[in-house]
Amino acid sequence: MQFDAMPENMIILRRGLLYAVLCCSFLLEAQQPVAIQIGTEQGGLPSSGGYKPSSLSLTQLLESDRLLQEGMMSFMRSGDSKSYRDTVVSAASREDIGAELLLAEQYIPKQCPFEINQDMPHCGKSGNEPPHVVFRQNPLGIEASYEEAARWLEKASAHGSGEASEVLAQLITRMQANGHGTSYTAADSARFHALARSQGYDVEPISAICYKLTPGGTSISLGRLLGLILGQPPQKLFTEEELAALNKAGVSGSLLYGGGSGNGDSVMLMRPEGPVAHVRIILDHDPGHEVLLPIPAHRDVIFLQRGDTFLAFPGNGPNLPRFLSLTPSTTTDPQISLFTQTMDGGHSGGFCTRFP
Repeated sequence: MQFDAMPENMIILRRGLLYAVLCCSFLLEAQQPVAIQIGTEQGGLPSSGGYKPSSLSLTQLLESDRLLQEGMMSFMRSGDSKSYRDTVVSAASREDIGAELLLAEQYIPKQCPFEINQDMPHCGKSGNEPPHVVFRQNPLGIEASYEEAARWLEKASAHGSGEASEVLAQLITRMQANGHGTSYTAADSARFHALARSQGYDVEPISAICYKLTPGGTSISLGRLLGLILGQPPQKLFTEEELAALNKAGVSGSLLYGGGSGNGDSVMLMRPEGPVAHVRIILDHDPGHEVLLPIPAHRDVIFLQRGDTFLAFPGNGPNLPRFLSLTPSTTTDPQISLFTQTMDGGHSGGFCTRFP
C-alpha cells in the first residue's frame, strides 16, 4: 500500500493546532480549584484539619502507653533517673515499641544550632567532651550514643514504627556527614527512608512562601514588602513558564514577598530525603478566617487566591495528609501567618503577609 506525502504546510498547520490544544489543556488543568478547609481554632492558632499522627509515632505511643506514662509521672515527682531508666529499658527489652523509640531518641546526640554536622558541645571548636543528648533535661540519665540510638531505632522500625525508620535514615546520614565511623551506608539510609514512607511516615523538605499581589499593568513584577527587614528572600521564585501561566490566568501587577515557613519537622528530622518542595501562595486580600491548604507530596505548586477559594498550578498531583494554615491575626495588627503542619500534628511557621 502506498501513501502520498503530506504537504509541508499541512504538517506545520497540524503541529500548530496540536500545540494550541496542548497549551490550552495545560492552562485548563492548571486552574483547578483547591479543596480547602475552613479552620475551627480560635485565637489565631492553626487547626489540625482532621490530621492524626501515625499510631506508632512516639507522640501517640506515649499517650497510649500507661506504663511509660506512670514512669514519667514517678520521675517528675521523685527525680529518680535510674528508676525511670530501668522502667523504660525493661519495657523496651520486652519489645514495647513506645519504650524502644523513647530510648532510641534519648540516645541521639544533640546538634549545634547552626552547625548541623557538629555535636554539642563542640560548636565552633574542637574538644574531647562527650556530646550531649537531644533532650536537654536527659530524664533517663544516659550518655549520648549513635550506636545505641541506631540499635533501638532498628528494633522499633522492625516493629512497624515509621518514625523510627525515618529517624534512623536521617541518623545514618548525620553520622556520615560528621565523620562518625559507622557500618551503615548511603544505601541503608535510602532503604529506611523508603520503609518510613511505606509505614505512613512521609517527611519531605518543604519551603512555603507567601506573596502579596498588588494589581496593576499587564505584566508581573517581583518585589518585597516595604518595611520587611526580617528573613531572607526565597531562593526559588518563579520560572518564566509559571509567570506566563499566571499572567494567562489574569494575574498582573507586583508579587511582593512577605514570609513563610518550612525546613525540618523537628530538631531530629533535619535531613529528609529528596529535593525541596516549593510552595508559593499568592494572596490579594485577607481571607478573614483560617484557610487550610493541602501540602503537596514532593512536587512544586503555586496556590493563587481567587475570591473565596484558591486555584492550583498545576491542578493535579498527590498531596500529603497534612496542611498549610493561613491564619489571620486576631489582634489589631492586620497580618496573616503561615504554618506548616508537622508529622506529629504540631505546627511551625510565622509571618506571611499583611493587608492593607
